[in-house]
Formats: sequence, structure tokens, C-alpha cells
Amino acid sequence: MVEGSQLVSLCAGALNRPELRFSEVLVPWIVIVGALGFLMAWLVVAIMEHTGLSRYVWHLPLFFVGLVVLFSSLIGMVYFP
Repeated sequence: MVEGSQLVSLCAGALNRPELRFSEVLVPWIVIVGALGFLMAWLVVAIMEHTGLSRYVWHLPLFFVGLVVLFSSLIGMVYFP
């Protein structure tokens, strides 16, 4: 089993490149991190709406944007130090 520090160093080595290549298309890492942050925030807001917790949020679209920024920053700090 791979330890946590070895896994982070393995991911950091792969993420050290500025772009990821999909056949002939170069995709910047910030796009992937932003898309993952968007999907995580969307999942959290969907769960909040399903359970009824979204009524306690003053402005849901602004809260959603804040969650996207938060999750994207956290993912970027973990996988791209």
C-alpha cells in the first residue's frame, strides 16, 4: 500500500506539468481543478436543497460561487502545492 507522503509526491510529480494532454488537446490543470471544485460545490448545494438546509442560506447563488472557490482552492492546495 502506498503511504500518504508517497502518494502526494507521486501526484505532485504528475501535476508539475502545466498542461495535461488528451490526444491533441492541451488542457491546463486549473481547468481540471476548477471543474472538480464546481462539481463538488454542485453536489453540496444539491444535498442542501434536498434536505431543506438551503433555506438558511441568504443568497444561494453567491453561496454556490463561494463553495466553488473554496473547493477549487482546497483541491489546488492538496494536489498542486
